[in-house]
Amino acid sequence: MKILIRDIGSKKWKFVEAITVRAESELQKLLVESPSIITIDEIIEGTSPLVFAVSEFGLPGSGASDVLAFSPQGDIAIIECKLATNPEAKRKVIGQILEYAAYLWRMSYEEVDGRIRKLKGKSLADLVAECVDGEWDEEQFRENVKQTLETGSFILIIVVDEINEELRRIIRYLNECSKSAFSIHALEMKRFQAGQIEILVPHLYGVSTKPPEGRGQWSEEEFFKVLEERNEPSIVDLVKDLYDWSLRTADRVWFGTGREVGSFTFHYLKEGKTISIFTVYTNGKLTLNYGWMKAQLPKETLEGFHEKIHEIPTLQQIPADFSKWPSVKVDALIEKENREKFKNAVLWLKTQIRPQR
Repeated sequence: MKILIRDIGSKKWKFVEAITVRAESELQKLLVESPSIITIDEIIEGTSPLVFAVSEFGLPGSGASDVLAFSPQGDIAIIECKLATNPEAKRKVIGQILEYAAYLWRMSYEEVDGRIRKLKGKSLADLVAECVDGEWDEEQFRENVKQTLETGSFILIIVVDEINEELRRIIRYLNECSKSAFSIHALEMKRFQAGQIEILVPHLYGVSTKPPEGRGQWSEEEFFKVLEERNEPSIVDLVKDLYDWSLRTADRVWFGTGREVGSFTFHYLKEGKTISIFTVYTNGKLTLNYGWMKAQLPKETLEGFHEKIHEIPTLQQIPADFSKWPSVKVDALIEKENREKFKNAVLWLKTQIRPQR
């Protein structure tokens, strides 16, 4: 590729010089500094750019991925960098990046957050917040990251200084001929220089011609349609009961924006601030949002709520760790007596949040 530039008003064009990338670490450094170079809105329509990236994220049993990047919406990109001169930049890199995805799949949010804290000294949410302009919903981000980890719907990016035909063909085949949760792409990054000006020309390969699936907010109709498709009728009836009760009881019921898994969350309000209590998912799971409550409620209130939760025989395995978001199968509340105890615990919490005078 040849690129010419000129000053406005000048008639003379000048060729720019190609920059030879001498190490894969150069590509890695570029992406950590500016993850938005990867235009993921070409992959998932309406998706916000990647805003935070960390290098050498260790995965147990699989070494370390070159770069792990996040969007404000909770999308996760796994990025592997290869030079065209590296023989691994063909078939072998496909297996490598799939291995990373397999080991990241179903890792908990807390484990991902803990590993990033060790690398960067701050939580994942704090690091993303520093990169976001304007309003940002941390609770929704955390929920979407958890769902992305659970479903494995990662964006896999192989970054090269020059694409080869074999890699391009494999990536196109995987995206066009499979119905996998993940998508895989190649990003060719050519660099040029003219004096003190550096030019980067990124080209994304593997953008599927299949209709894009954006991350919109779920509706009541969509939630229960998917719930019915994936669960037994007894689970559907249970969730409908919890949902109808939540509509009557909560200050706000909020549907999530997960691409693969739908959810609704029960919220109380205190002095205009939202307190997230529990979330129910279309995959039949229920999460107690201790981690959110911890930031907004006194410790003794949380301990009292936890004691009431432990009075339910099927929830006694939930630990008193208020920094986490413990999950159970929603069928733990299939027995009406257990469900009523759960509702009473949530109602008790309201008396502590907004005591009557």
